[in-house]
Amino acid sequence: MEKKLHPSPLLILDLDERIDSKELRAEIDRCYSYIGTPVIRTHAPAEAAGDAEAPVQNVMRLNINNLGTHHYLDASAEGADALWNDILLHWLYNQIHKLDNQMKIYNLRQREEEKPDLMFEWLEINLESGKLIARIKLDSASGVSPEVCTTLDALRQALNAGALGENVVSVSMPSATSLEVQEREGMAAKAAREAAAAEEAARLAAEEQAQADVAEAEADALFLESPQLVEQAAKEQAAEREAQDPILKARVEADLARPENEMTAEEIVAKRIAEEAELHEKMEERYTLPVADYELEFSQWTIHYADGTERDFDSTTSAFVA
Repeated sequence: MEKKLHPSPLLILDLDERIDSKELRAEIDRCYSYIGTPVIRTHAPAEAAGDAEAPVQNVMRLNINNLGTHHYLDASAEGADALWNDILLHWLYNQIHKLDNQMKIYNLRQREEEKPDLMFEWLEINLESGKLIARIKLDSASGVSPEVCTTLDALRQALNAGALGENVVSVSMPSATSLEVQEREGMAAKAAREAAAAEEAARLAAEEQAQADVAEAEADALFLESPQLVEQAAKEQAAEREAQDPILKARVEADLARPENEMTAEEIVAKRIAEEAELHEKMEERYTLPVADYELEFSQWTIHYADGTERDFDSTTSAFVA
């Protein structure tokens, strides 16, 4: 009986040399070791060596090990389709899911400790010992959906159909042209969402203020008619609040007892509520996984050839872009 193949990952983190440090390496080892022992490499700034103004650009590389001489890119090779469809696609899905999750968790921990994020620009997957490199652009949160495996499968199909031409060495997804359009449209959509959210928040605040004004006017009118009734209602409301939140009551009483206190019980309660709301907002920002500004789409690719040339390819039409 033939032994079933079990791929294993080799994870290479290629970092901008300007951010390299022993502390960073130790943290990377701690956070990424459960995926596979990470190998850390460094490179000079992308635009020009020694250019302190060049943006930091880190690359994550995933090598597929433990497959020996087995072929899976060329569909005509014996067992290639079974290896790709039954083993590798599932394995890649799980690995990409782990990497996506870990990159975000790592940065979440960095924020907790008030340290800078470690962002990656690309995930490069080394297929069949370097026969083909799939370069996948990571989103603005340094993440990638494992559903990109559908694109990897489409890449293999296009390669086998001869649609990409000869001597392909790597494929960038999406193409630079597509990425530029997506960034422009994605950021515009984000700005529109934020504007709409701000408008809705302002509308709700105005409604709440209008309701408060009406209630205050009604209370003033009622007070003129029966101050005793207003006083009784206020006492009942205060008693209800205290019964619902004994901790808040104890804090208010403690604040009232302080010699330097100049606030009423109502003012103290309002301050406490505002502080708790602000704390909740800060905790959400600190402990919620980052979300990308917009979702990337991978239908257009740049095909890189052995002679240094490149062409853009539309996978939806299986044709090169003019």
